[in-house]
Amino acid sequence: MTKKKPVVLRPFKAPRYSFGKLRVCKRCGRFTALSEERCLYCGRAALVSVEERAVSLAGRRMTVSLLIVALLTAAAVYFAADSLQRALCALGGLALLAALFAAQRKARPAENLRTLDELLGRNIAAVKEGLEVNRQEAVSVLRENDTLAYEKLREIAVLLRGDRVARQRVALLHGFRLRKDMDLEMEQLLLRDFEPLLAEYIGEVARLRRDLIKDRTLRYVQRYEAQILEMKGGSAILAAVAGAAVRMKRYALLYSGFISRYAHSLPRDRFLRLHQLISAYPDESWNGLDIRVQEIREAKYRWDPDFGQAQP
Repeated sequence: MTKKKPVVLRPFKAPRYSFGKLRVCKRCGRFTALSEERCLYCGRAALVSVEERAVSLAGRRMTVSLLIVALLTAAAVYFAADSLQRALCALGGLALLAALFAAQRKARPAENLRTLDELLGRNIAAVKEGLEVNRQEAVSVLRENDTLAYEKLREIAVLLRGDRVARQRVALLHGFRLRKDMDLEMEQLLLRDFEPLLAEYIGEVARLRRDLIKDRTLRYVQRYEAQILEMKGGSAILAAVAGAAVRMKRYALLYSGFISRYAHSLPRDRFLRLHQLISAYPDESWNGLDIRVQEIREAKYRWDPDFGQAQP
């Protein structure tokens, strides 16, 4: 059995939008999703968020527009035939500048978003290249510091999604001693195919953080239920997932068949929760789960007073 080591992971807050982790170097234009101080390419401390860069570019574009109007106004004043024309040109130019400035202020948020869209769309190849370099950087420190490697991959995964990064993260997590107070993830790590290490991780998360077991995870476990059963401790993994599912009535109804198969292995507190759910909603279509629960109750908890009636 692999000995797991205790680790302390730095707190990680996923950005509201995936591009929130992306930064660009103002000097060389390279992109990165890591939190380093200096650009990996040019070594300059010139990294800014893509949002900040878009705001800067949009502001520069608007300033150029104002300068063009100001220059045209100055040219009109200079080439005016007399004082009256000069005054009219100056007043007209100032009015146009004021109107343009007001319009720019009103349109600034939309212009910032448009510039951000242009920045990312125009540099999509550079973004992909930067993320791949980030991934290689994370892998390069794996032997010396697997905790740092995981933290780097976690940052990259916000943007670089797919089985390759997820599989590497799962492999690293397999060597860590997980705790309830850790910033654990679940659905971001799900793969398209079966992975025993992922199944083990799901079982641990189901015991530590039941709230992370949601629809996608439950569907994954159901899809590969047979393979998980063949694993050492596979039935315990499935029972833990079933126990996590009974926290919500919707999950208990949707996955009633799956829960029914492992109801006999549920810990007392999870079975009590399931019993209370069914007792509280006897008219729901439980697909035989209610009958199975009644059988287990009679066999294991017949004299337990907590199973006498549903509790609020």
